[in-house]
Amino acid sequence: MDLSQYLEIFIDETTEHLQTLNEQVLVLEEEPDNIDTINEIFRAAHSLKGMAGTMGFKRMQRLTHDMENVFSEIRNNKMKVTPDLVDVVFKCLDAIEEYLTCIKETSDEGENDNDEIISVLNACLGAADEGGAVAPEQKEAEVKESEMVQETTESDAGADNDKKKYLSIEIADFEKNAITEAKAKDMNVYGVTVYIDDNCILKAARAFLVFKGLEEMGEIIKAVPSVQDIEDERFDLDFSLLIVSSKSLEEVKKVIANVSEIKEVLIEDYSIADDAKIVSSAPDSDKTETKNMDSKKEDSGKAATANKAGGKVGKPVANRSVRVDIDKLDVLMNLVSELIIAKNGLVSVSNQEDGKTSMQNFNEQIEYLERITTNLHESVMKVRMVPIESVVNRFPRMIRDLSKKLGKEMELFMTGEDTELDRTVIDEIGDPLMHMLRNSADHGLEPTIERLKLGKPKVGTIRLNAYQDGNNVTIEVEDDGAGIDVEKVKATAIKKGHITEEQAEQLSEKEAVELLFKPAFSTAEKISDVSGRGVGLDVVKSKIEGLGGDVEVTTKLGEGTKFIIRLPLTLAIIQALMVEVRNEKYAIPLNSIVTIEDVLVSDIKFVQQKEVINLRGTVIPIVRLDEMLDCPPREDEPENLVVVIIKKGDKQTGLVIDNLLGQQEIVIKPLGKYINIHRMISGATILGDGEVALIIDSNSFV
Repeated sequence: MDLSQYLEIFIDETTEHLQTLNEQVLVLEEEPDNIDTINEIFRAAHSLKGMAGTMGFKRMQRLTHDMENVFSEIRNNKMKVTPDLVDVVFKCLDAIEEYLTCIKETSDEGENDNDEIISVLNACLGAADEGGAVAPEQKEAEVKESEMVQETTESDAGADNDKKKYLSIEIADFEKNAITEAKAKDMNVYGVTVYIDDNCILKAARAFLVFKGLEEMGEIIKAVPSVQDIEDERFDLDFSLLIVSSKSLEEVKKVIANVSEIKEVLIEDYSIADDAKIVSSAPDSDKTETKNMDSKKEDSGKAATANKAGGKVGKPVANRSVRVDIDKLDVLMNLVSELIIAKNGLVSVSNQEDGKTSMQNFNEQIEYLERITTNLHESVMKVRMVPIESVVNRFPRMIRDLSKKLGKEMELFMTGEDTELDRTVIDEIGDPLMHMLRNSADHGLEPTIERLKLGKPKVGTIRLNAYQDGNNVTIEVEDDGAGIDVEKVKATAIKKGHITEEQAEQLSEKEAVELLFKPAFSTAEKISDVSGRGVGLDVVKSKIEGLGGDVEVTTKLGEGTKFIIRLPLTLAIIQALMVEVRNEKYAIPLNSIVTIEDVLVSDIKFVQQKEVINLRGTVIPIVRLDEMLDCPPREDEPENLVVVIIKKGDKQTGLVIDNLLGQQEIVIKPLGKYINIHRMISGATILGDGEVALIIDSNSFV
């Protein structure tokens, strides 16, 4: 069966369960006896096991099954939560995440059996067993064996030596008529009994796939138990069907057998003479057979077979889904309805014969259309918005691991997780934030002994704060560590050849700190897997600026460091100032504009051979766009220049343009990877007359 249609749902839900597990295990580490947390972990592990089993990912299913067993024992007070057990559980979660990454990339879970982790889990269960507790696998096998023996005894009462047993089935008159009509039309009527594998986790899901396959072969006219009972898993490991089909018996049987975890299919021609009976139970030998749940090698072999049976599914698209509140969709639907009304209004106006009345009505309809499109834009924006929580929720676990790895005591406090950003931005900011937090943990916070000597609390603090500021979202990462040693940064920059000693002497503290964003720049004296490889803050800066944002650093030696990221709410539609340079039109994002000034050419001065203006006491460098964009020179130099003052953080630059065309809402179109263009241009937009205008990247000019 083709499972590719379910793969994206599986990836989304597995990601959510993994996040839940990471959060709850962190709570469990602090509160080992919290029964609510233990139950939540058990439920999430159980759900993961079932989902993995349904998709045929047997290695993930096996790992989560053993993890579920451990928490089953903890729930039953047969085991205690210890720090070592928490470490093992986190290793399990890392292994599951590795499986998930592999599934995203190849649609397959890979070949890593994680036997070492499973052995440790089973050792924990074994230790509980030695203490008088029964291991979950043994307990489950005993219960299953007892149930099987009881079921076999009951079903065998009064039966002959034949290995088939029958279940009486009542057929209503309309079902008899359906069978009679089918026979009259030379259609086949089959009695089918399906036996599901004893180790199947979600038997209802397997039954669903059987039904789905059979519906393509013909019409199901009877199910025992009922379809509702089968959907609710209120049946044993077998169920029976009556199906009318034009296909051969072997074709129908093959469709059912292709579903993974189906042990056996019994199918026979069915006639009304036999309407009291239909094959229903598995052979006695199958029913009474018990499985040794502890046999891990056997399970592993079955896992490989089941994976093959499940078949390969297509590679999933990267996670691009957004969960939307139904109220937002209702608003969207209403606006689309109004859009249709506006269209009909315009069509009506075009048919009017009175020119004057027609023009008046046309203008009214255009205004109406403008209002609708503006509201539609806002509504679509809200639909695309996702809480930043989906990115930052994984960081507490990361800080916990770094604390152990670096031997430093530290805590992460987060606020503003409900701040929303466009999905396209959310997808990109995870790595930059992770780099900054790792930087704070490794470079920022001092070792515990050193903090105590300095009179600081022994537990270092890292804060992540997000909030909306106008059309931007600001994210701050702050620590109470040692701060940045500016002199050390200058020395490293000189050593790496970024600046000379003379330039270093002239740098302000803020300019020196910004050297940290140079490529391959690191002040780490020792290379580790946490930092010191020269990759980090330069990647952060390029990624953030690629999103149309900016990043800055403030620091105080001995007290701590703060990174401040500012991001646009969306990358899709923006407000822009349309300008003209010679005969070419350009768009400047409105959120980067401070003011527009009319400057006398005589007021332009030179500082270090670069043009600047003194604007109300602030010296601002200016850039002539015509020169930067290779436009033809002016024939006559005017006395006054139009200068658009743009900003990046607290820095400002003036862009010299020819004409202002006005403010406009524009849709950003990426230039694509085939156009190798200078980074001064961040994209393009199509204007109302079909002309293309390039969008200025304000950050690169500053």
